[in-house]
Amino acid sequence: MPGTAPATNPLFSHPGPRSTPPAAPRETLTAAELELLRRLQHQALSYFLDNQVPNGLILDRQHNHGPRLAHGLCSTAATGMGFIALALAAAPPYQLLSPRTAVLRVTAGVRSALEGLPHDHGVVPHFIDSATGEVVGVDYFSTIETAWLVAGALWAAAFLGDPHLEALAEHLYRRVDWHYWTAPDQPDARGLLRHGKRRDGSFLLCSWDRVNGETAFMYVLAAGAAEGKEIPAEAWRTLRPFYGTVAGHRFNNADLGLFVFQYGLDLLDLEAWRAPDDPDLPSEAKVAAQANQAACREAADRFATYRRFWGLSAGDGPGRPGGPDVYRCYSPAGPIDGTAHLTAALASVAHCPAAVLQNLYEALHDRQLPARGRYGLSSVNVDCGWVARDMVGIDAGAAVLALDNYLMYGRVRAVFQGLPCVCRGLERLGFTRDPAVTADAPTTVRQAS
Repeated sequence: MPGTAPATNPLFSHPGPRSTPPAAPRETLTAAELELLRRLQHQALSYFLDNQVPNGLILDRQHNHGPRLAHGLCSTAATGMGFIALALAAAPPYQLLSPRTAVLRVTAGVRSALEGLPHDHGVVPHFIDSATGEVVGVDYFSTIETAWLVAGALWAAAFLGDPHLEALAEHLYRRVDWHYWTAPDQPDARGLLRHGKRRDGSFLLCSWDRVNGETAFMYVLAAGAAEGKEIPAEAWRTLRPFYGTVAGHRFNNADLGLFVFQYGLDLLDLEAWRAPDDPDLPSEAKVAAQANQAACREAADRFATYRRFWGLSAGDGPGRPGGPDVYRCYSPAGPIDGTAHLTAALASVAHCPAAVLQNLYEALHDRQLPARGRYGLSSVNVDCGWVARDMVGIDAGAAVLALDNYLMYGRVRAVFQGLPCVCRGLERLGFTRDPAVTADAPTTVRQAS
């Protein structure tokens, strides 16, 4: 039933109704277009329903075509996105499982993170082998993956309104000592969060130094932490934009693929909260999507793919003939090899819906390359006659968040903005609330459990 989380828990509260209805971009779509987006949303949600392993974590990837994998690597970022997806799947208009089942499934994942994973000052690994439980990869402890795990737990707990789950999510968040993970106290790095640690306990050399959608929500969470564990207030100003020009469009992070303009911005309402400095991240995300499509069209004389499709973002591409797919950081800056990431383009639906829908129709009506699989659209490369085998969990997650915001009036952002730690983080970093815009009220905050 609609309601609010218990007032006794200061970590969970929610905004009241808006005085005026939010904009409804979905109402510009035809009935057929709406139905297509809803069907793709169901498929993306199904990724998380199908790929939660017994310990509650979510597989990093799964075959989108052919027999499903029984085991693989679990990703803590995909798990955090999965918590949001599982909670949404129990709500209108999807209702793919009961609210009580959603609570149990999210609780299992949060418990596993708290009790089954190693952590260092609250930060957990990136990849875990689902069969052995072993940690895999260079980033033995990863700050960005932990941020997604925590954000998803807090979001799902607030949305589902289960007191026990709320307590577990609060514990997971409060356990992270974000201040410990900041770089040395130097003028050009003050407050910057490190990428993580190696298995031997040494810090990874890089820090998160760019201001973009990928980093924004993590810095807000880190700034909203309890006294002594928070990052310094000037951390946001230490982040730097990286401007460039793509296909005649100048914007921040022009050398990067679509995902950095999407992931965190589907949590934060940066229309209602204004950043203390440039860039305007929501506006930049729209320009980035337009430039991405234009860059693909400019390359159409070299690659047949881009005469019909667009979407340059990190993801799988064709390997050697007969060999496995290869994960590459596709972007306007390269590599560009004729691969179009259709699901990354889908996650830009709010920024350029007409271009996204054209991409979808081209893919769905292509008889040579069957891009649509059980979880949505795989990446394609017409020049190689190639369709990606897998759906990657964080790509499915980005689609889930973007589509729900687009179809349900900003619901994902509204719940996240309702978390006091998020409001506190925004205020500490110097964000200001725009008096002309108020946060959207979630359609359903508390589910019957």
